[in-house]
This record gives sequence, structure tokens and C-alpha cells, in this order.
Amino acid sequence: MGIGGLKVLALPVGLAVSILLARTLGPEGYGQYAFIMSVVTIISLPINQGMRQLMTREVASYHHGAEWGLLRGLLRRSHQWVLFLSLIVALVLGTVAAFNASWEISDRWTLLLIGLLIPPFLGLNALRGGALRGFGNVVLSQLPELLVNPALHLTIALSLFAFGLLNPATTIMSQALAAVVALMLGTYFLYRKLPRQLHDTALEYQSGKWIRAWIPFTLLMAASQFNNQIGILLLGWLGTDEQIAALRVADRGAKLVIFSLGVVNLVIAPHITRAYRDANRHRLQQLSRQSSRAALAIAIPLALPMIFFGGPIIDLVVGSEYVALSVAPLAILASAQLVNVAFGSVGMFLVMSGFERDTLFGQLVALACNALAAIILIPRFGAEGAAYAAAIGLLTWNFILAVKFVQRLKLRPSIF
Repeated sequence: MGIGGLKVLALPVGLAVSILLARTLGPEGYGQYAFIMSVVTIISLPINQGMRQLMTREVASYHHGAEWGLLRGLLRRSHQWVLFLSLIVALVLGTVAAFNASWEISDRWTLLLIGLLIPPFLGLNALRGGALRGFGNVVLSQLPELLVNPALHLTIALSLFAFGLLNPATTIMSQALAAVVALMLGTYFLYRKLPRQLHDTALEYQSGKWIRAWIPFTLLMAASQFNNQIGILLLGWLGTDEQIAALRVADRGAKLVIFSLGVVNLVIAPHITRAYRDANRHRLQQLSRQSSRAALAIAIPLALPMIFFGGPIIDLVVGSEYVALSVAPLAILASAQLVNVAFGSVGMFLVMSGFERDTLFGQLVALACNALAAIILIPRFGAEGAAYAAAIGLLTWNFILAVKFVQRLKLRPSIF
């Protein structure tokens, strides 16, 4: 209920940001911003989502077993990894971008240089969020990123708009500043919640084990994020900025359908690890069934209006210039996400039970299907083709993971 309430508070803020940018920047400018943020998301994967999942699982395990030396060592080593990898990414891509940039607001290489300010803060935020989640502080783990970051981003963007300074470049700068403030707040929360036993415990490291776990986590999240971003990335190559904006608008709307699934995933993740470690199959089945029911009950009334009445919704929210571009992609993606919710948290159960390699396999197969379909469909159908490709990848992923869920956990991935 706590994380659900937080997401409810964050939802209008996130929508307000998307609406402001879509209306103010227009399809072309919003498409440029969306493309750069997709690139930033992809290059941040090793230090962001992959590290977050590793931290949640390992912190929950060490905290549950009172292994304080390993817990302290993990916190220190993970910070070292994030800072080192951030530096490598900034040096390599920054050099390439600076060499090719034309130093204009609409130039993608110039915008990428600005975007490279963001990954280090995303990585450090991921460490704090993952650790807090592993300690069981789910609400605090998400507060900086779910609410503070978008709220500050909205405030800065509104200020820029009021002075006529809002453009793709300043919007990315606003995103970077919001990430810095979110990091400061996350640091404060983590410091307050660290167990007292850590202060008097000698450091212990299992760097080899952590790297071996981090690699599949990163590959898993990379496949997941590529599945989410491949449409925009390929539209940047095969399509236009307007088509990127159309897909971004549709994707933002369809993401509301999985709002409830995201809530239950955040809540149940550490509980899955503990129940699996205790060999409590009854608890695992109970978590699966109850979380699936709750997620689907909320998703259905959100999805149906987008599937059948997308035109008026898009016109009202982001303007008439997006209706013809986004109505079909919105219906396609909302339908696919509804099916996604119906499958339940199969991926989270496998990952938090130690079967991330099975989840990675499903993601890679889905990514291959998504990318192949996108390459075939985008040149002919544009944003609509990218939406069909994303739906194909999403359905493929869920089917494979449902089979693995039954094989590995001997449980039913359903509401029954």
C-alpha cells in the first residue's frame, strides 16, 4: 500500500512532465529528447538496473543471514564499480560525441554530450535504491526516483518554459540536475537505515561471486531495456523524429497498464528471496497468486479506454498533432501490456530465486523477435510497426518465462 500510494502520487507528476515536453517541444523536439534519453538508458545499464537487482538480492540475503562483513564489503565494492564504469563510459562516448558534434541544439551528438552527465547519478541512485529495497524499506527506496526526481524535473522544466528556454538540450540538463538531487536524498535515506552492526564489522569481499551474479543481471536488464527501447532506437535509424515522438507518447500511455505490476514487483522482491531461501513453497505460491490478482484488477480498467478510445485521450492530453501518429501504437501496446500483467510476476520470481539465467534466455529470444520484427515493419509502418514488434517481443518473453516458472519452481504462474 505504501509503494502503491507513492506511485499514485508520482503518476500525475510523470504525466505532467511528458505532457509539458510533448506539447512544448513538438513532435520533432520531443523525438530528439526521447532518442537521447533512450541512448542514455541503454549505456547506463551496467551501472543502473543490473546493479540494482544484484544489490536487492544480495543485501536481502546478507541481512537475513546477519552476514555483516559481506554486506559492508558489497556496499563498498559496488560503489567502486559504478564510479569506474561511469568514467570509462564518459571517456569513450564523450570523445566520440565531441569529435562528431556540430554544437547545435538540434544535433544528436551535442545532445548526447549533455546526456553523458546523467549515467553516474543513475548508477549511484540504483545502489541506494537496491540496498534500501533489500533492507525491506521499499517506499524509501523508490521515493527519490519515483517522486523527487520527476517533481524536480517538472519544476525546472516549467521554469525554463516560463522564460522561453525549454528545448531538448535544456530538458536533458534538467533531467541531470534532478538526478543529482535524488542521489542526495537517497544517500541520506540509506545512511539512516544502515544496520548498526556494520560500523564495527571488518570488511569481507566475494568479488568473484558478485561479478558472476552481476554479469547475468546486467545482461538480463540489458535485454529487458533493449526490448523496451529498441523501437525508439531503430526509429532513430530507420524513421523520423516525429515517429519517435509518436511511439514515446504511446509507450508512456501503455506503461500505465503495468503500473500495478510494477508496484507488486517492488513489494514482493525481497519476500521471494526469503521464502525461496527458507524453501517455503506455500508462501511462494501465495505471493504469486495474490500479486497477480491485485495487478490484473487494476490493469484492466486502465487498459480498456486506451485500446478503444485512444484518439480522444491523446487529443486531450498531448494535442491533436499526435492523434494520427499515436492512436494505433497506443492500442497495440496497451493490449500487449494487459497480457503481460495477466502472466503475473514470472520474471521477478525467477530472478529473485536465483534463476536469472532462465529470465535472460527469455529476454534474449524476445529481443531477437522484437528487433527482427521492427527491422521488417518500421520502414513500412513507422511507429505502428515498432509497436507491433514490441508486442511480439513482450508476448514471446512472457510465454517462455511462464514455462520456466513451472519447470523451476513447480508453481502456477496465474491468478488461480
